[in-house]
Amino acid sequence: MPRTEHDAASPRPGRRDGRQARPPRGDGLLGRTLVVLRPRWPAVALAALLLVTTTAAALAGPWILRYAVDEGLVGDRPDTGVITRAGALYLGVAVAGLVLARLQVELVGRIGEWFVRELRGRAVDHIMAMSVRYFDRTPAGVLVSRLTADVDALQDAVQLGVVPFAQAVLTLVFLAAVLVALSWELALVCVLPALGLFAATVWFRRTSRAAFAAVRDRVSDTVSALTERLAGLRVVRAFGQETGATDALVGRSRRQLDANVTAVRIQSIYLTAMEFATVGSIAAVLAAGGSLAARDAVTVGTLSAFVLYLLLAFEPVQSLSFLVTMLESAAAALRKIYALLDEPVDLPEGTRELPDVGPLHAEDVGFRYGDGQPDVLRAVHLALAPGERVALVGPTGAGKSTLAKLMARLFDPTAGRVGYAGVDLRDVSRRALRSRVVMVAQDGQLTAGTLAHNLRAVRPAATDGELTGALAAVGAGDWLATLPDGLATQVGEGGSLLSAGERQLVALARVCLLDADVVVLDEATSGLDPGTEKLVEAAVAAATAGRTVLVVAHRTSTVRGADRVVVVDDGGVAEVGTHQELLARGGRYATIFTTFDGAPREAGGGLRR
Repeated sequence: MPRTEHDAASPRPGRRDGRQARPPRGDGLLGRTLVVLRPRWPAVALAALLLVTTTAAALAGPWILRYAVDEGLVGDRPDTGVITRAGALYLGVAVAGLVLARLQVELVGRIGEWFVRELRGRAVDHIMAMSVRYFDRTPAGVLVSRLTADVDALQDAVQLGVVPFAQAVLTLVFLAAVLVALSWELALVCVLPALGLFAATVWFRRTSRAAFAAVRDRVSDTVSALTERLAGLRVVRAFGQETGATDALVGRSRRQLDANVTAVRIQSIYLTAMEFATVGSIAAVLAAGGSLAARDAVTVGTLSAFVLYLLLAFEPVQSLSFLVTMLESAAAALRKIYALLDEPVDLPEGTRELPDVGPLHAEDVGFRYGDGQPDVLRAVHLALAPGERVALVGPTGAGKSTLAKLMARLFDPTAGRVGYAGVDLRDVSRRALRSRVVMVAQDGQLTAGTLAHNLRAVRPAATDGELTGALAAVGAGDWLATLPDGLATQVGEGGSLLSAGERQLVALARVCLLDADVVVLDEATSGLDPGTEKLVEAAVAAATAGRTVLVVAHRTSTVRGADRVVVVDDGGVAEVGTHQELLARGGRYATIFTTFDGAPREAGGGLRR
């Protein structure tokens, strides 16, 4: 059988303790962010230099005015030469500042967009490295919120907040130095309002951090509830629970509104304190400045420049309320994303390749779904020879579907190991594993898009001819020919526009595209009508010909066609043999077999199947 080229190296080396190896993170939010930005440090340094330069240029105007007033206007005769030079200097500085500001905005924009894209990519990679156990315990809405609402908050901060905030802070620092240089007496007058503003800022940071963290939590709750209700909309309508679902969403939205109102109230208090400090400073300087000017302690130009600088301070001080609010919200979102990245990877990736041929085997495998939970499997030993077809049977809760998922490495055992030709699957790269061992779930697991899109999910470079050939190989060629749009046919959300049998045919066609050695089937024909069952069984036979097959069985036809039947009961392997041998033995399998094709079958969900 032709081989698919495997990935020889893994970008994410794993550890046996279940945690992914990560580079040093840095201390705190800023430290971690600087670590992420390390590849862009030279650009960050250049952006910082441009920021300092443009801020200094923006503040040069009042100083030039002071020179023009004191040297060119005060006296018996105005000096037009001084005024002309001052005007030319002001124009030159303003033009240079505008050019440098454009370069700075463009550079910071590129850095910010790279940072957001990098963070989103890391989060997606981290989520994709998790086992199905992680998704069982983590609501899909929470993950959607992290990758959408939280990333959007960062995007807004990068585009609208980072540069203005840094410029506002730098402007205030420069203004403080310039005001002291102009007149330390007038600067002292501004100390009391400045101390009040500093105290208000400390209070705002402490209070708003918790408020905006609460907002991010409420957003996650709302998105999670909305995602769950939309996913279960058919069930909601079937049982007439629209009112209850709406009430639950309204309750989540109300809690989100309350959290936002609290955050806005804190922001309004801070804004009032800032405006009062700015207005109070200007009033005090005008009163004290008039007295100093009357005693020739300051010049008219100095007083004019001082008041202008205070007026220049009003805009950054006023904008800090909005900017700090935005950045606190972004910081809360960033903490959520970092918390996601801190989740230990419970399916660490190895780097090894798999041998060409060998048995798939479980050695002393045990499994439980969480600390303190009972064992689902205990001391399981099972080996599938190359090309062998093995059926797993057992009562509900026996652990057969869990064993199937362990053999396909959808998650790792808590004891023992699962291997292929002697190689522990935990040591194998994900690409190498998935090109050799695949699992077909009972629902087909399709996504919104076209038929071609869903087939190419396992092999993106496949041609239309190869997709058509894969469908024909599982007996779906005639069905494809009846579709007006062919491979461009839309399958709907979760494959909702296709029947259960058609979804299974698409899933089996994926197996043909991958050319895998081992196929694990989790109840691939469970719940189908007899006619569709025969069609899918023929497709299964075609897709798995010559391959090693492990199937969770509920049909007599499935167990009769297996080389061996493995009975899983009470967390272990109870019996192993052929169908006829186990029937003749009259043990556990003989009892279970009487329930096939005529008794209620297992439900599709649950953790301990």
